Parts: sequence; C-alpha cells; structure tokens
Amino acid sequence: ILQILEVILNVLVLICIISSYFVLSGFSAGMSSGGFGGGYYPFEGQELQDVRQLDQQFTVMRAPLLYGGLSVSLLVGSLTLGVLAAGSKHLLNLSASWLLMEILFCILASVGYGAAVGVFLHFAIQLNSTDICKKRERLYARNGLTWMNCELAGTDGGAATFGIILIILYAVSAVFAGRAYRQRRYLERNRGQINIKWYSDSWEERSFPVIGI
Repeated sequence: ILQILEVILNVLVLICIISSYFVLSGFSAGMSSGGFGGGYYPFEGQELQDVRQLDQQFTVMRAPLLYGGLSVSLLVGSLTLGVLAAGSKHLLNLSASWLLMEILFCILASVGYGAAVGVFLHFAIQLNSTDICKKRERLYARNGLTWMNCELAGTDGGAATFGIILIILYAVSAVFAGRAYRQRRYLERNRGQINIKWYSDSWEERSFPVIGI
C-alpha cells in the first residue's frame, strides 16, 4: 500500500511541477490559447513587448526547476513502480540481496527527495526575488492582474508538500523493508525446524487412535 501511495504522490509532484511552469509562464503562454479571458489582451504597444520579454526571461530562468523536478519524480516514481512489481512475491521467494537493495533504495529516495525539495524551494524563492520577477509583477498589477506576483506559487507549494510526504513514506518503507529482511533471515535459519514441526503436526493429524476390543 505504501508503494502504491508513493507512485501516486510522484505523479502528483509531476503534475504540480508542470502546472506551475505553464501557469507562471504568464501572458506569453496565454497568447497561444487566445489570451486571458477568451481573447482579452490587457497589454498593448511597448508594454506588450516588455511583458513578452519578461515572461520569456522568467520562463527560461524556471526551466531548470521544470527539468530537474521532472527528472526526479519520473526516475523515483518509475523505480518505485519496479520495486512494487518485483516485491509482490512471497517473502521466501525474495532474495536477501533484493531486500537489502530495497532498503537502500528507500533510504536514497527519502534522502534524495529531501535534498530535491530543499533545492526546489530555494531556487523558486530565489527566482521570485529577482528584478525580472519584480518588474513583471508591477506590469501585471498595473493592468489589474494581481495574481501574477512574486510569492511562492500554490503549485510550487503543492509539489513541495507532496515531496515532504514522500520523504516520510520512503523512510517508513525503509523500516518495513528492514523488518522483512530480518523476518526472512529468521525463516531461513529456522527453516529446518519449521519443516520438522510441520511434518510432525501433519503426521499426528493423520494418525488414528487405537480402539481396544
């Protein structure tokens, strides 16, 4: 169940990152779909040229966040899906080396997502404090578009929130994988005794009581 949640959350991180990129692309991206409000263009003349230039510059600055976020969420999500498929076998059918690899993967995924969320938020906040973002915010606000500001976008916050949840889930998965590894080692060490006990119990069930005449 945890791994299914991890896959779903990786998809949600992916959606938030893509949505954030296109939402924050601003008016220039909206022009290709008919502008704001179904054909409403709030800018004209030199102001239009300025906002186009600022939108393009800001979009280019955010590109590393897009590609980095896509890489992390796709890679970790795909690997989690692979672990989920391979780990669906019975515990005794899983090798000890595989369980150790699963523990290592969960630890690396948790630590990796922690680093990724930190880097993502750091650069997102840093980009929002640049002069390009401030000029862009003033241009949009001058035309009544106050939603395009330099605060942390809701989609960025959503991606970070899902990332933090994934940090916790991968850490919990590492603990469960460690428990599974110990259980498998225990079953391996005591397999002979378990087989003898099972054979003894089965023989007793097959035995019939002797009835005296």
